[in-house]
Formats: sequence, structure tokens, C-alpha cells
Amino acid sequence: MSDEVLNSLYRALAEADGPVWWFADEQVVAPLPRAREDVQVFCNRVDTAEALRAAGFVVHLGDFAVEQASLKPQTVAYRVSKERPLVNMLINAAMTALPIGGRLLLSGYKNDGLKGYADKTAKTFAAERVVRKGDSGAYLAEITKRADSAARLPDKDYRQLRPICEEPLLYSKPGIYGWEKIDRGSRLLISQLPDFVEGLTTPIHRIADLGCGYGYLSVAANEYFPNAQWLLTDNNATALLACEKNMAAHGVVAECVLTDCADGVSGPVDVLLCNPPFHQGFAIEGGLTERFLQGAARLLTPTGQALFVVNQFIPLPRYAEALFGQCKLLCEQDGFRVYGLSAPQV
Repeated sequence: MSDEVLNSLYRALAEADGPVWWFADEQVVAPLPRAREDVQVFCNRVDTAEALRAAGFVVHLGDFAVEQASLKPQTVAYRVSKERPLVNMLINAAMTALPIGGRLLLSGYKNDGLKGYADKTAKTFAAERVVRKGDSGAYLAEITKRADSAARLPDKDYRQLRPICEEPLLYSKPGIYGWEKIDRGSRLLISQLPDFVEGLTTPIHRIADLGCGYGYLSVAANEYFPNAQWLLTDNNATALLACEKNMAAHGVVAECVLTDCADGVSGPVDVLLCNPPFHQGFAIEGGLTERFLQGAARLLTPTGQALFVVNQFIPLPRYAEALFGQCKLLCEQDGFRVYGLSAPQV
């Protein structure tokens, strides 16, 4: 899918003075720009990182760890993200690292807050800025650093994990989807566990949580399966930092894997829990649910069972039809549906 905001950034990247830092997250889509030897990419999404590496880029995968850079930038390029603390943190990192005369390239649509980010960056760092409007409402801002500054945009202390609730104790941070709250859909799934556990007829040794985020489902469900081992996956390196902290805090025996959906991980698992994402970048992507269902069917034992919670507009039964012998609606509330899936066909 073509994205004019990304296309404008890609064109600017091709002409940018090097060395270049490129901050890339889930918004990056093909076709990708031609790789340059003097471009270093910083990324927290494993699927994005793999695509960029395959295209020939040098990629640092983690929580935007700019300290891993081998060269300081002359140009920094960034298609702004959805979350303001992350955007502000990356702008701060860029304006700190750039030399006098270096440029920060920001792209986005008006409703992404692009013009506001450009204005605030220029004001905070006493920089020059030019904002150009391109096709399809895409904006590209060029911000030129004119002086060193100790000023910073507010980023909610982005780097620090912090408790977000006490019962159960959970740690999270900016850069994780829904980082300040417990997802209502996940709560609804957990509410189905007493009846689900009562209906189990075989011992539960290993459980998977696909797309685990900061680990709420695993922490909340572990009391029902205190002797089980857990397999947790997420494509966001930032989420896994919090997830590992939460597993350790609650004594959950868990393998936390940075991977896209269930890629590269092995079963079998007896139970699988999943609250799959339905957004990819700024777009709604129903195909993500299908990928998580495919991963679940592959990992489960022949007698294994899965619980999925999705938004009510996601046609999960249609996606599951070829993958599971049984798909049952267990609960519907507040725009969410919980399904029980069994008899995997893979």
C-alpha cells in the first residue's frame, strides 16, 4: 500500500546529506527506498527491521537505542508515530545528536500533528523550519539546527519503566500500545478463564500468549495455571522490556521472544491466549487476526484450545473456519467478543 507521507520521506532520504539516522517503526511500508551505506536505521519492530535489513539497510533493533550508532548524523529522518511521548523523545534525540547545520526531516499528515511537531521543535530548539505540503495532504518538515540547546520536548520520561497499577502490579512505559491502561478486551478474556479452566480435561504444561504487549494476560492468567511454562511473543522490542519485568515481578516461568506473531517459535502448547492487534501503523489491518490464528493453529497440540478476544467488527469465525474444527462465541461485551477455538486443523 502506497503512503504519500512515506514516499515524501523516501525521496528526501535519497537526497539527504549523510551520515543519516532513520527512525523507523510500524509505519514503514514497501516499496522501500534504495539502501545507502551511510544510513543507520533505528527500529523497535522486528518485522520492520527484517524488511529493512533484507533491503540492505544497517538496522539497530531495540528501543531506539541511538547509543549504538557508529556515526553521528548530519540528517535524521522520521515519519512521526502515533504516540506523542515517543515522537518527542525521538525529536529530542535527533536535535541532541545533530551538529549545527544538521537537518531533521519529519513527515506526516496534518491530523498526525506534523505541523505542531515542527513548530514546537523549532521553538524549543531555536531552529529554522520549513514545512511543505505535498500530494494527498502529506507534509514534510525540514528543521535545521542553528545552536546547541539543553531544552527538551516533554516525553513523559520515555525510557523508564514505571508501575501503572497495583492489583496486579504491572510495569509499562511509553512506546507500548495502550501502555497506561489494562485493555478492556484483555480483561474480558480473563473473565472467561474460570469456566474455561473448569472445562479442561487434560493437564496444562505450556501456554502461549501471542502479541503479549507488556504481559497483562500472562500475569492475570498465571494464577489459574501456576505450574505451567509460558511462551510469550511480541514484535515490539519496547513491549518485551516491560513484559520481562512483569514476568520476573510475578515469578512467571516464561520465555519472552521478540518475533512477528509466531514466526520462528515452536510448539506444542496446550493453551493459547491472544488479543491480536488490528492496527498496523495508522491503518486497520484485518489480516493480522488471520496471521495470529494461523500461528495458534500451528502451535497448539491436537487437543489444545485457544481463547481469542477481538473487536466486534473483526470477522474471526470466517478467518478461523479453515484452521479450527470448532469456534465458539463465549462472550460479547463493550464492543469485544471472546471466542473459544479448538481442534486445530494444521
